[in-house]
Amino acid sequence: MRTIGRTLLLVVAVSLSASCGGGQQSEQAPAAQSSKSGASNAQSCVGITAEDAAPFLGVPASQITANIEESYKDFWLCSFAQPGGSTSVSFSVKISGSEKEAAGDMEEYRSNLEIAGEQPQFKSLPKGAYSDISGVGDEAVWTDINGSLTVRRGKTTLQILQPAGKMEQIKVAESFLKKL
Repeated sequence: MRTIGRTLLLVVAVSLSASCGGGQQSEQAPAAQSSKSGASNAQSCVGITAEDAAPFLGVPASQITANIEESYKDFWLCSFAQPGGSTSVSFSVKISGSEKEAAGDMEEYRSNLEIAGEQPQFKSLPKGAYSDISGVGDEAVWTDINGSLTVRRGKTTLQILQPAGKMEQIKVAESFLKKL
């Protein structure tokens, strides 16, 4: 039960941070300030920068605002937004201790989505709690519960929250996975 609560809390926290543009650090790209762990923002977002987000936002990288927050050790919330914040590319990054640990986390995530999918507010989801997406990373999961795509490659897991829509999130994930 603790794991379910932690996962649902994480989903809510990530969603809130992305939608509110929250983050402890805000910068104009392509600056590279340090996160709390001492890693540069480019490292904490696995090398994904405003330049990578620019094609999805339709503005030059120099006009994009980056918000990067290390929520806890080896877990970052990353957001790149157009001026005014009307459109963004938002995602979380988790670096696990090993590939086996990351794969176990994905399996636990699926299990938690199944449990969440049984809740009354989610019972009417058109395709169930989640669907596996083949051909993206080592494994990928789309869920209508929070409208996100979660992709694992090796020991790195990305959860794409914005832009909205499964196909657009897959394009973002495929582009970003080239950096790993």
